[in-house]
Amino acid sequence: MKAETDTTVVCKIIHRPVKIKEGEKFYKLKLLWSRIRHGLLLMTIKDFLVKLGIDMGPYFWVLEGSGDCMEPKIRGDFENLQICYLTPDEIAALKDITFFNSEDVLRSSQNGRMKVVALKHENQVAAVTCVKYDIVIFKKKSFHLSSHEAYLLNMYTYQSYRGKNIAPYLRYHTYQMLKKEGVQKIYSITDYFNRSSRKFKSKLNAKPLNLYFAIVLFKKLHGTYMIKRYRA
Repeated sequence: MKAETDTTVVCKIIHRPVKIKEGEKFYKLKLLWSRIRHGLLLMTIKDFLVKLGIDMGPYFWVLEGSGDCMEPKIRGDFENLQICYLTPDEIAALKDITFFNSEDVLRSSQNGRMKVVALKHENQVAAVTCVKYDIVIFKKKSFHLSSHEAYLLNMYTYQSYRGKNIAPYLRYHTYQMLKKEGVQKIYSITDYFNRSSRKFKSKLNAKPLNLYFAIVLFKKLHGTYMIKRYRA
C-alpha cells in the first residue's frame, strides 16, 4: 500500500480528554451510557435486535465530497498530527474496533480492493476509515462502483479522542486524498438512526441520494426497498 504525504496541524488547548478508554473496567457499560447520552438510544436498540437476528430499518445512500466546504477544525491540545494510508503491519495491529476485522481488511488491501486511512497523533492511531473500490454489499444489496468511484466504510474514533471533531477532519482530508487519485464520486451509507454520523456528514455537505428500507431476518430472509430518491 503506497503511503501518501502526511498532513500536520497544531491546535490550542480547549477540551479535557474523554475518560472512557477501550479495555478499561466496565467499558461496555460506560460506552452504552455514552451512546444514550448522545441521542443514540434507537440505534442502540436496533443493534441489540441485530444480535437476535432481526436486522431492519432505513438507511441513506450518500454522495460525499462533491460540494465545497471549509476544512473542519480539531478541538484540543494536539501537535504532530498526520493523515496517511496505513501499512499492512499497521492494519494488522489495529485493536478494539467492533466493526473492523483486521484480517479481512488486510486481505482486501493487499489485492487493491481497499485502503485504510488513519489520523495519527504522535504516531498513535486516533481514528480510521476504510476506502473500498469495487463492490459494496450492504444488508444483502449490492452497489457496484466504477473505476472512478469509491466508497467510505465506517469511521471509527478511539474513545480518548472523541468529542474533538476528529471524524469530520479525517473525512475531509480523505476526500482530498481520493480526488488526487482520480476518484470523481465518493459514496457512503448512513443509518437513519445514527444521529452522530448524520451530523458529522452534514458538516461536510454530504448529500443523500436514496433512502432505503432493509429487512434481514436471521440472515436468511431479506429485502431492500426504495423509499425516496433525492435530487443530487
